[in-house]
Amino acid sequence: MLNKVLKFNWTLMLLLLLVSCGGGDNSEKNDGTTIFSVYDIDWTNKSATASLPQGIELYSTRIESIDSSVHYLKLNLLNEALELRAVSAAQSKNLNDYVKATGAIAAINGGYFSGNSSYSAVIDNFTYFARNVTSLNRNSKTYPVLRSGLTVLANDNVEVNWIYQFDQSGEVYKFNEPLPYSISDETPLPKPTKAEGTAFMPKLVIGGGPTLVKNGQVNITYAEEVFWGSGVELNDFRPRTAVCVTADQHLLMIVATHYKISALPELLISLGCESAMNLDGGGSSAMALASNDIYNQNRAVPSALVIVDKHNYKQ
Repeated sequence: MLNKVLKFNWTLMLLLLLVSCGGGDNSEKNDGTTIFSVYDIDWTNKSATASLPQGIELYSTRIESIDSSVHYLKLNLLNEALELRAVSAAQSKNLNDYVKATGAIAAINGGYFSGNSSYSAVIDNFTYFARNVTSLNRNSKTYPVLRSGLTVLANDNVEVNWIYQFDQSGEVYKFNEPLPYSISDETPLPKPTKAEGTAFMPKLVIGGGPTLVKNGQVNITYAEEVFWGSGVELNDFRPRTAVCVTADQHLLMIVATHYKISALPELLISLGCESAMNLDGGGSSAMALASNDIYNQNRAVPSALVIVDKHNYKQ
């Protein structure tokens, strides 16, 4: 009888241990302790109250353990009435101003910049406005770099690629891999060549980085895209903006008020993202609808990614 009791207790303990270790893909505190599972997040669909048209949905949640609100817009890329546009301005402006000027349904901030100058690519309707930075100064040396870009092809397929623009013609080269830098690499690598990439003329590009997810797997190319030394940190909590493409042809536009870049991939994968990249964050992170702000810190930015009704878009 005693042996049966001991066997039962051991089985119960084993089951409890397995349950307590389940769930996977957890975010962590700075001290490494688990605080929540991204797969257990309770999302609220706010599409109806936001008066969004068919083809766009808005979801929000509050994660108390990291003091963060997270919002994402879900665009059905197969909806023929809606489209993505990348907008740019010679004079940086608030995200609300982009929404008003274009008649956009929704918008998020674009890539990196200084003042009125974008350091991230902007191409819209095959028209060139800016390109991703092609080299960076670190350790008193010049480092050629490949950085990420959300690209819409001529056939309207949407991808996240590592891209390089050799000139300002609008021609873009995509690469299978970024340059293989490591953190604080002391040796700059050779500039990429056209022969190593694939040329294409994209309908739209909004640049940023680093890539976060590739082929449905965590793939943070922070070191490779030379974000070290930039002030963009992997593991600090700040506002974040990201975009991703799902296997079922949806684009997600995500804004979090307090999140780590290193924790974003698992959150995005839990939402079905197959490929994803980071955009500018910190004080630049913003999301706005035609009807109201979702999150706006009132920083003027030189570019934005907007969702528009094709018939009501003001160019």
